[in-house]
Amino acid sequence: MRLTLMLSAVFALMAQPAFARAPATHPMDVRVVVVTAFEIGEDTGDRSGEFQAWAKVLPQKIPFPAGVRNLRYDPKTHVLAISTGEGTGHAAASIMALGMDPRFDLTHAYWVVAAIAGVNPNTGSAGSAAWIGDVIDSDFSYAIDPREAPQGWATGTLPYHRLEPYQQPVPDSSDNLFPLNHALRDWAYGLTRDIALADSKQLQDLRATYAGFPEAQKPPHVMVGEEVSGQSFWIGAMLNTHAEEWTRYWTGAKGTFVMTAMEDTGVARSLAMLAKAGKVAPDRLLVLRTASDYSAPPHGQSAHELMLSEMHGHFPAFDASLDAAWRVGGKVVFELANHWPRYRDHTPGAPS
Repeated sequence: MRLTLMLSAVFALMAQPAFARAPATHPMDVRVVVVTAFEIGEDTGDRSGEFQAWAKVLPQKIPFPAGVRNLRYDPKTHVLAISTGEGTGHAAASIMALGMDPRFDLTHAYWVVAAIAGVNPNTGSAGSAAWIGDVIDSDFSYAIDPREAPQGWATGTLPYHRLEPYQQPVPDSSDNLFPLNHALRDWAYGLTRDIALADSKQLQDLRATYAGFPEAQKPPHVMVGEEVSGQSFWIGAMLNTHAEEWTRYWTGAKGTFVMTAMEDTGVARSLAMLAKAGKVAPDRLLVLRTASDYSAPPHGQSAHELMLSEMHGHFPAFDASLDAAWRVGGKVVFELANHWPRYRDHTPGAPS
């Protein structure tokens, strides 16, 4: 009987996937997870994407077979960086895989998204950085082609369980509104608001085309606002107006649409689920989005022309947005990591 029990235990252990087995040593302590969406080529040494600046200062490569790219880690600062892959699905799957990986202790970790985005020309300028207060999902909805919508509708997108755009009262918002920790966001903004961001003749020429958009003509700076997040890469004045209205609708007219991006509802949803399982702290997500381009064209240019210029060239503020993500995001990441006794058990912005 004893031999039978021992053999049963051995076979049960062998049947478990390697990913699920307990690590042989204590899990790595992680203070901050830097979340990026994409890299262009290698981790370092070639044209840079979002991941490369972090890879340069995080020397240890960690295989991550459940993800799209190996992780990077610094055992001195305990900072870990992940590239999730682009889009909501990739982001959600990658964050869940990391959160369930037994090699890491993430129970006290802060999560800092440092990634590029499109900026609303009514609220910001190319090359700028925004700390996000609320992430609003743009995908979870009903939809009618606008050409078939009833007369008078400004959009063919409807909230779930509503019969017309922006209909009151607002339905259950759990699938569309992802409120972040505003106190933590405000702390990060206060720490970085005076950072000087890179400007250039190219950015100045780009801003000059946005006559009639005062915020779009400002030099790059750090700001706060809300993000509209979804799977579609969109451009255009009409969709931009919808994003503004969609943000006001889900935030009770308290939020302002500043950035459009693709991954952060997946990140936020995954962390909320991992928090329920006791894997991560529920209120330690920071989202920093930096503007590589505008979400709507200047007067005199069509949405199609703007999209073609970006598809066949590259985002006009691409390099500036990567630099802003590193400058602004790095200030917060290493403040948290290098002063860990101060932040391990006390989230910045929370009452003492």
